[in-house]
Amino acid sequence: MEMILIGAGMGCEELLTAQAREAMEQADVVLATPRLAQRLAAVRRDIESIPLSQLAERACKREGKVAILLSGDTGFFSAAKSLYQKLSGYGTIRVLPGMSSMQVFCAKLGASYDDAVVLSMHGREDGFLGAVSYHRKVFALTGGPFRAHALCAALEQAGLLHVRVHVGENLGAAEERIISGSPDMLSRLTFEDLSVMLIENDHPADAFHPLRDNDFIRGDVPMTKQEVRWLACDWLAVRPTDIVYDIGAGTGSVSMELARRANRGQVFAVECKSEALELIRRNRVQTGNYHVTAVEAYAPEGLDGLPIPDCVFIGGSRGNMAQIVQILLEKNPQVRMVISAIALETVHAAMQALTQHGIQPEISCVQASRARVVGGYHMMTAQNPVYLIGGNL
Repeated sequence: MEMILIGAGMGCEELLTAQAREAMEQADVVLATPRLAQRLAAVRRDIESIPLSQLAERACKREGKVAILLSGDTGFFSAAKSLYQKLSGYGTIRVLPGMSSMQVFCAKLGASYDDAVVLSMHGREDGFLGAVSYHRKVFALTGGPFRAHALCAALEQAGLLHVRVHVGENLGAAEERIISGSPDMLSRLTFEDLSVMLIENDHPADAFHPLRDNDFIRGDVPMTKQEVRWLACDWLAVRPTDIVYDIGAGTGSVSMELARRANRGQVFAVECKSEALELIRRNRVQTGNYHVTAVEAYAPEGLDGLPIPDCVFIGGSRGNMAQIVQILLEKNPQVRMVISAIALETVHAAMQALTQHGIQPEISCVQASRARVVGGYHMMTAQNPVYLIGGNL
């Protein structure tokens, strides 16, 4: 038996490749989801309409040359991947590419897509705000709770009002709709599941550029110095898709540095002081890290409602070190932690909190000096020493 997985593009006859049409005409049996079967009936009237979840089972029961039609391109967020695995061993399998929604949509807009970040928002929103923060173009497949208007509302709420959004709905169909505008404008419309988006950001932040102290709005809130921030983030080994907490976030300087590393993840800046919370909100805009969320809470209160963390920086505990570490380990026993301290009592509390859970702490004392110009000379000025205590690193 021979099975052919065919990329049917947008499901309209005009966008079928010649190769796809020939394979459909020569197949003994053609299977497709109800939408594709209806839209391509003019090419082949006897297409069998089958729910997506049953395509593999039905194909295995047929004989001869069996063609299976799939939306878009077989290599672009397609069901072809899982079908190929399910059909392996039942016969030879051939895969024919088709026109992807990204190709069709960008062509209609007259836009290139070789510099675009590609996301599928089917059932998840992780990475969306981060991708838009750091890239000039983001292409997204939408659906379910993350339809185009909901994603535009997320952009609006995050403060990304300067980006331009293009939405394509029902591409290739008679009811096709293409609308461009600002996030706040498009969030007030309603789009169907079969929609795609292209978001353009003319002023993306540089995720690979380390933030310096003078990049931040300071106020009167204490701030972790740049040398300590850089080392702490390196210790935490932040991955692009990580969920990260910054507890006792202050101005948000560590939060923003963590966000550069977790550029497809989420960062939660936990802080209890209203002045500091306002600085965090201002600094996320100042530095372009729009996927940082300010959380007003007196830790450990407020941590229960947050997603499970991959790594955590604790810059302030207000005497609740043991309780904070306890809750973090309950949420994720393998969570990576770095605790900063300037007082020996805080070092002791951090060591106790970790060792009572069987974690051997790593401890470093960081003391940096910076040059300042005095007359015609550069004189070194020492910064206050800071202790970093790591656990599960």
